[in-house]
Amino acid sequence: MLTLIVRILCLAGLCCCFAYAAENQITITVPAPRSLHDISHDYHIRLLDIALANSGMDRSNVIVRQVPAISEGRAKVELKKGTLINLYWLGAETALADDLIAIEIPTTRGLIGFRKFIIARTQRQEFAGINSLSALSLKIACQGQHWADTTILTQAGLRVTTSVNYETLFQMVALGRCDYFPRGYHDVLLELEQRATTYPELMRYDDIMLHYPFAVFFYVSKSAPELAEKLQAGMEIAAKTGQINELMQQHPLTKAVFPLINGKPEFFLSIPNPTMQFDDISNPDYWITPSDFGITTQ
Repeated sequence: MLTLIVRILCLAGLCCCFAYAAENQITITVPAPRSLHDISHDYHIRLLDIALANSGMDRSNVIVRQVPAISEGRAKVELKKGTLINLYWLGAETALADDLIAIEIPTTRGLIGFRKFIIARTQRQEFAGINSLSALSLKIACQGQHWADTTILTQAGLRVTTSVNYETLFQMVALGRCDYFPRGYHDVLLELEQRATTYPELMRYDDIMLHYPFAVFFYVSKSAPELAEKLQAGMEIAAKTGQINELMQQHPLTKAVFPLINGKPEFFLSIPNPTMQFDDISNPDYWITPSDFGITTQ
């Protein structure tokens, strides 16, 4: 009889442990990759793992799962709801701060703000004659309809046409529906390589670099404040200990751009970012600067 009671107590205790584990389990839900070529998704999932490892959280209680891919516009809406997804990486915007919790550590050290152009090969001579912002404004850029970049370019006086579909933007350049597709410095070569068979007429134009202070942040739903707090701590450690820079130099998304000094352009054009005010963009722990490319600015 005593043995039976002990077994019952043990089973009860085990059930309590499972119940406790379930109650303390944290599920992070993100959208799936935007396409088969969306290597940025893998980069950010790996960086998320690094931040979680730094955060002091029990990883055995953290599950990262994916829902079907959605547009960036819908991702922002769903993040605000906090039901379908509760975390995503987005271009930093002040407007998002009212509805979401920003983890204000640039996921690729602001490299995304340094832009090279994807153009059609037939446009090469046209772009060779561009050496100023006013000359560039005569051309039409392609961008995502819900991307912060669209606002940044438009408010700088540049002409922009948009699409909600990421893959369609490459097709638009190839068909001449726009003249250039500004991409993060680390994105261009890999994106062209992945689409070389589909769009052999596209190329990277190296002589111009367009820059605006910009970053991708992890954003967390306000329904998950404890997760946001832990991620902020984990990302700060990742930045200050060089883990983000190390990942950038190893991951296929970014490793091809190092050393940055090799990427110095003939013309460097800079525009402001009215959608976001960043803290201390000269801090090398968090930000890549024009000087890393050998560019001297006044």
